[in-house]
Amino acid sequence: MLKKSIFLLAVFSLVFLTACSLKKEKELNLEEAKVKAQQFINDNFMDPSYQVEITNIEEDEQTGLYKFSIDLGDGELVESYISKDGKFLFPQAYDIAELEEALKTDVDQVGGEQAENSEESNSEAGALDSDDSANFDSNAKVVIYFFWGEGCPHCSGQKTAMEAWSSKYPGLEIKSYETWENEDNRQILEQMAEAYGTSVQGVPMTFIGDKYWIGYAETLGVEMENKIKECSEKDCENPGDKIK
Repeated sequence: MLKKSIFLLAVFSLVFLTACSLKKEKELNLEEAKVKAQQFINDNFMDPSYQVEITNIEEDEQTGLYKFSIDLGDGELVESYISKDGKFLFPQAYDIAELEEALKTDVDQVGGEQAENSEESNSEAGALDSDDSANFDSNAKVVIYFFWGEGCPHCSGQKTAMEAWSSKYPGLEIKSYETWENEDNRQILEQMAEAYGTSVQGVPMTFIGDKYWIGYAETLGVEMENKIKECSEKDCENPGDKIK
């Protein structure tokens, strides 16, 4: 059926796992999660004349998500997932513990190598550590403002990418601000988001020149690096100048 094909294409095209929530949200119970997921799917992907139903919703202990089946009719079921806070819907489960461990291992290896290097190498570790300061001045050719949260896996993924950028682009400065545990840094993020005509929706949140990104994935990393290249070749505004 055409409607089934459209739905399957749409749901498998969703990318909701690029940004981490700013804070822990209240968990939905099974019925609330079922209603929210079903309404979202029907409102956004289904024709009003062809509505799907969610069945067999349960807590999946392996993933820490709510797992449910979508009844497409004719006995055809599609297994999908929704986060317990109801903020993320996706058809494929990822083992977050394994992902975090892999990312942590990569970051620790980079951090260990930097600890043995010179002061110049240590200055590049700004991608890993929080500046915790409101000093927005910089003489660098390209300045990145990177806002992140302690324990956010997508933030860790971006940190790893930024280590490579620091080595590749010597005129790059990364100003790094942890926002989950540092309220002052959170206020800086809100000020910068407002200056860019947007709002804080999650972390990581990154500002380079006149552009900003919410979340991190490989595709976003390519966009950020392209912006770094652009700013390396011409003058780009230091994002900090917007909130001085």
